[in-house]
Amino acid sequence: MEQIPLLQDIVILTVISVPMSIILTRAGLPTVIGFLITGVIIGPHGLGLVTEVHTVEILAEIGVVMLLFTIGLEFSITKMLGIRREGILGGGLQVGLTTGIVLFLSLVLGQPLKVALLLGFVISLSSTAIVLKLLIDKGEVNTPRGNFSVGVLLFQDIAVVLMFMVVQSLGGEGRMGSGASALDMARGLGISIAAFVGIVFGVGYIIPRIFEHVVRLRNREVFILTILFVCLGTAWVSSMFGLSLAMGAFIAGLAISESEYSSQIVAEVIPFRDTFSSLFFISIGMLLNFQFFIHNFQWIILLVVAIMFLKSLTIVGVGRALGYPLMLSVAVGLNLAQIGEFSFILIKMGQGYGLLDEGLYQSLLAASILTMAATPFVYQWSPRAAYEAGHFLGKRTVREPRKPAHYNHVIIIGYGINGRNLARVLKETGINHAIVDINMQRVRNAKKEGYAAFFGDASHPEILKHMGVEKAKMLVVAITDPITTRRVVRLARELNPAISIVVRTRYLREVEELYKLGANQVIPEEFETSVEIFARVLRDYRIPTNIIQNQIDLVRQEGYAMLRTPSTATTTAERLTSLTNILELSLMDTYYVEEGCSVAGRTIAQINLRKLTGTTIIAVVRKGTARTNPSADFLIDPGDIFVLLGSHAELNSAMELLKESCPV
Repeated sequence: MEQIPLLQDIVILTVISVPMSIILTRAGLPTVIGFLITGVIIGPHGLGLVTEVHTVEILAEIGVVMLLFTIGLEFSITKMLGIRREGILGGGLQVGLTTGIVLFLSLVLGQPLKVALLLGFVISLSSTAIVLKLLIDKGEVNTPRGNFSVGVLLFQDIAVVLMFMVVQSLGGEGRMGSGASALDMARGLGISIAAFVGIVFGVGYIIPRIFEHVVRLRNREVFILTILFVCLGTAWVSSMFGLSLAMGAFIAGLAISESEYSSQIVAEVIPFRDTFSSLFFISIGMLLNFQFFIHNFQWIILLVVAIMFLKSLTIVGVGRALGYPLMLSVAVGLNLAQIGEFSFILIKMGQGYGLLDEGLYQSLLAASILTMAATPFVYQWSPRAAYEAGHFLGKRTVREPRKPAHYNHVIIIGYGINGRNLARVLKETGINHAIVDINMQRVRNAKKEGYAAFFGDASHPEILKHMGVEKAKMLVVAITDPITTRRVVRLARELNPAISIVVRTRYLREVEELYKLGANQVIPEEFETSVEIFARVLRDYRIPTNIIQNQIDLVRQEGYAMLRTPSTATTTAERLTSLTNILELSLMDTYYVEEGCSVAGRTIAQINLRKLTGTTIIAVVRKGTARTNPSADFLIDPGDIFVLLGSHAELNSAMELLKESCPV
């Protein structure tokens, strides 16, 4: 029987990686860690179960190619400008400072310039895959913590492209000889950049036109094959000009990133990317020499601690420079303290070009795997560590706003959409209010619009005190960070037991805890979104506005009652019965009497709707004038509008009876 060694290896990969990933997923850990552990177990330095190691590495390289292809697709100048402060400024400072510090320390320790620069690149990058998954799982992508993290990660992903070019020039310089100067390195980098720009323009002209013709066929199979052709073909062409395969794939993605096909292409390529990327992480684990790790365990742990401390400290400094509070900066610094997946590619490139000896190569590999494996645990611990750091250093690091001269006022935490709308209404109605936000640009915007706005982290008690929380009547928390929200509610309730606290939250699952912490009212976006959806559906069916408003009021009344008392003994069935009873109470509707209806020319007594259906005509609108409580002998004319009062069932019966009296 025919034997295919690679097929056997792939079966072994899946047999071990799938259960490992399931276990880690249930434990709340990223699957990337499972792939790395799988590689360590089955690799040549582990149990040696895989025989076709080189072939697996080739498949893994395809995964890297597709990873860079999707990054190119998702790269958008518009997106980058949207978070330019956190991305361009914050990410640029983080990458530049980290690389510079590592470069300096490496030179002091006796490493050559090219090795020191490579080490700076490797350590400056963080794991987009792991951090983004943790942010998404916790619902913190759109929080200040998430914006800062995503901005830095996005810049790192873009900086990877330039790093690849530099490492390639370092490798080329290494092959030319150790006597090559920095000028030779710069010349090699310039050639790479020129080739990059040329291929971008060439591919940018050709690829969109290819997709224009393919899309017209409306054939999904041809569309997918074209994606693979564009991705792998551009990578191959780029390699012919001295660029890496991954660089070519990035160019291909970049060429079609602004086209109308990019979203569909991303959707189609993700399954291929994830499959081959998993092989990449497994192959990285296979490279780790477990014997080396055991023999040098203490030095590797020391290296891991040094890397995480350096990166955390750098990001904290960047966060403070951008005006973020200390606690948030510490949390983001700890979250981004690991070495990223693209660092593995740089490590392999460095080893392939002879820039790293075996000891340094294995040390970096082990440190990268350990920092990534530690990230989920550090992420869970980071809020507490950030709070302790802020509490310990608070008096020296918290910028206290000028104390507002308010009494019996409203404190608005956050000047996003909700905070901005609330501030506008309070200003128009003459209610005293003050705004506090950790985003300095929002504070400046609020001040320009004439509001009393202050910069500060409301989760710090000193900030709330300076906002006059003890004398305030109401506190409105309108931010998206769930950790900060809970802390603000607890502190405000401790500082002023009589204050009324209104909280905006994203998810229903957070409602109960916020009430326990002291909130008076919690408004979950999920619930309000559902109300808005059914209201719009009813409007499209031309249901009268008063009926829609009645439904909204009733659903909110019952819904918020259920959310406010989640632990009472009332059963779900009883609540649903209560809601049904409320909906069956009297409602209003309208009916237009058309020309030719038999009810025209008859009196209200002759129509006899109340006796036949139980519905009461409480008013008749004629030529824009309402005749309320019409008498029994009121004569109906064509064009009149009935205002009807009754239950759902009664109104339905009345409508059916009235429709029968009119021509079709």
